[in-house]
Amino acid sequence: MNNINLLKYEIKRTIISKKYLYMILILMAFTYDSLTRLVISGYYGTAPFSEWTYTLFIQLISPLVMSIMIFIMTSIFNEKELRARKILFSAPISQSKYYILKIAGLVITFILTALVPIVMSFIYYKVLFNYSQFINFGKYIIWFFIPTFIFLLGISMVLGKTNSKLLYGLIPIVFLLGSINTRSILPLWLDIFGQHFFDISTFAELIGRKSQVIPFNLPNHFIYSRLIFIFLGVILLIYICLKREKE
Repeated sequence: MNNINLLKYEIKRTIISKKYLYMILILMAFTYDSLTRLVISGYYGTAPFSEWTYTLFIQLISPLVMSIMIFIMTSIFNEKELRARKILFSAPISQSKYYILKIAGLVITFILTALVPIVMSFIYYKVLFNYSQFINFGKYIIWFFIPTFIFLLGISMVLGKTNSKLLYGLIPIVFLLGSINTRSILPLWLDIFGQHFFDISTFAELIGRKSQVIPFNLPNHFIYSRLIFIFLGVILLIYICLKREKE
């Protein structure tokens, strides 16, 4: 098998499975509930299709998407996968190449998984509000979704390589970090989901405002913080690919 075929095989193993189907169905149900119960009313008086409300939507679905991805990662480090590694490929494969293929497969799986709620939201906006200027949401999807995933991917790969059971403990931690208000518990530099920044911006810009339309701007310090999460995640992934392990 060449690298492309190996990558296709990895992706098919993940997405063509009952476990993945069940997780996608849960994600779709959660997305539908978020759109019809919370997004439809708008966020603090803003329109349902405003940048503020769509960022709220990202905040709502992000913990579940990340938890699904961590659960998928558990299959990389279970004993069955480690025993089957030499059988799965027709030619010998180095540890670095093995993990690079796994990471690439996870990245593509994340894109496919994240597209489910994003496409559902676009369809919802088009059908209900005849709104189609989805390009306005692009930067919020990028800066709130991608840094979180890359950082958690790096953390999860390191933990999984250390002890696969640690990943099962990470799933509820990540879900709770993104689902509850941790502003009074965790420092701002641990704002993995961008939740603290979003809350602070809400209090500063929306509450007591005089104008009906307030643009949601992403300041440089927030962009820099997200870049740091990307950098840390990439460093951890490089470490995983280069670190030798005992056979």
